[in-house]
Amino acid sequence: MNQKNKKIAYFSMEFALDPAIPNYAGGLGVLATDILRSAADLELPVVGVSLIYHQHDDPKKAFPIADYFEALPKTIDVEIERRHTRINIWEYTITGQTGFKIPIYCLSSFHPDNVPWDRDLTKELYSTNQYTRLCQEAILGIGGIRALRKLGHHDLERFHMNEGHASLLTLERLKEEEGDKEAVKKTCVFTTHTPIPAGHDRFPYDLAHQVLDGIIPDNIKVMASEKELHTTKLALNMSHVTNGVSQKHAAVCHKMFPHHSFLGITNGVHIPTWTTQSTQSIYNQYFKGWQNDPSQLKKALNLPNEEVRNLRKANKSTLIDYVNQHPEFLVHSSHQLTEDDYFDENTLTLTFSRRFVPYKRPLLIFEDLDRLREMAHRQIQVIFSGRCHPDDSYCNGIMQRLLELQKELRGQIRLAVLPNRNLDNTKILVAGSDVWLNNPEPPMEACGTSGMKAALNGGLNFSSPDGWWLEAEKMDAESGFSSGCDCAGHDSLDCNALYRTLEKIIDLYYNQPQKWLQKVKHSIALGAYFNSHRNVQDYLEKMWNTKD
Repeated sequence: MNQKNKKIAYFSMEFALDPAIPNYAGGLGVLATDILRSAADLELPVVGVSLIYHQHDDPKKAFPIADYFEALPKTIDVEIERRHTRINIWEYTITGQTGFKIPIYCLSSFHPDNVPWDRDLTKELYSTNQYTRLCQEAILGIGGIRALRKLGHHDLERFHMNEGHASLLTLERLKEEEGDKEAVKKTCVFTTHTPIPAGHDRFPYDLAHQVLDGIIPDNIKVMASEKELHTTKLALNMSHVTNGVSQKHAAVCHKMFPHHSFLGITNGVHIPTWTTQSTQSIYNQYFKGWQNDPSQLKKALNLPNEEVRNLRKANKSTLIDYVNQHPEFLVHSSHQLTEDDYFDENTLTLTFSRRFVPYKRPLLIFEDLDRLREMAHRQIQVIFSGRCHPDDSYCNGIMQRLLELQKELRGQIRLAVLPNRNLDNTKILVAGSDVWLNNPEPPMEACGTSGMKAALNGGLNFSSPDGWWLEAEKMDAESGFSSGCDCAGHDSLDCNALYRTLEKIIDLYYNQPQKWLQKVKHSIALGAYFNSHRNVQDYLEKMWNTKD
């Protein structure tokens, strides 16, 4: 298909394109990339739009964008306080399994024609300065539409906003449609991922008018709320279809924004990206055509036990080697590490690899250390992985407590702490862990796609009944473990439930290996539904359908 025949533009503040490219913070960027990878595999007429962050204002120290992106000869301007800020357009190409290509256009204000403060607008992802953040979102939304037009994309029929960061594109679309709000709504769709009010961007109108003077329409308060420019409300009011990222999350969104309806389109993950070579070898042998037909994974229940055992051994061995080859992950002590401090391939391995935020309750498993020691003494080893911003006091406090726990539990329960969670080690973690631990406080987990990645490689999820896992458990109760209630404010009860379930997990792992392998098969079979091919097909049928 000719690049000019693209029909759908997918806007996202971040894409996790490569571990070395600094334009992602976590799950939102990973999901956005998986969506476009599946769109490329399915040969869908999609184009991506994002920003690229140069990291340093010294060109010699800045991120080398040209090493990963193609510089396009055309530029655009975005008016910031009526200054014409010059924006570079860089192209990154995602190539599907058949060779079909999807371009992602990443915009940057790091242009020599700009004054220094404008050059730095796209310096870092998610600036904490509201002025800079609003400018970034203007470049993404308003600049994104202008870039698409400058590059010849005049026949686009859907503009998909992945979170409210891109909602300012609706203002540029209003200009194109000469103020016809309904014409804009017909072309715009919106996905929200955030189940908490604090996660939705809002800007004072004084700041908005200062930054976007001449761009903001007179009726902005009708579209974006009376008190402030609320980007999610702007996206909601200017879209004809909106979705949450799981069935539960859609219901939560409706409670947050009761005047709007939300489809429940559960996220998925790109299976070829998140499965190891060992896993793919099994898939190739038993699930013919799985790359483009993930429903083949339903056949996982028929896998021979020996094949499953060897698969889990291979994936786990890679993880254990990775941990042991990085002694800085292990117990911090003035004494030398002993053989007993290193992780063991025969020990039940649990992993918690998520953002350290209060609602995810990262330390719930350590709530009662005496009880944990009694039930799990030398029978489990635990890996924690996260990444903390220097200014995030909560996250850094969790990291400090984990380092203390390494010493308190030494000789009883091994604990590894990985301070840098990234694309490279995430794949190792999701593939090699026996149990993927996730205990958010319901209903705060919008989806939780890392658990899907673990399941694809034969890991078993151990989760609160929330997000995607609420659906997975209903689909197949044998595919993992749940504990706690589907409600908030019950930490003590959930802690007790976690320990009771953990006792059962330990017994099953060591004393009932055949039943454990059977659960592994059920876990792999979940991938037949929880994948980004199905996610994209849901978008195509329910949100991108251009026949409406």
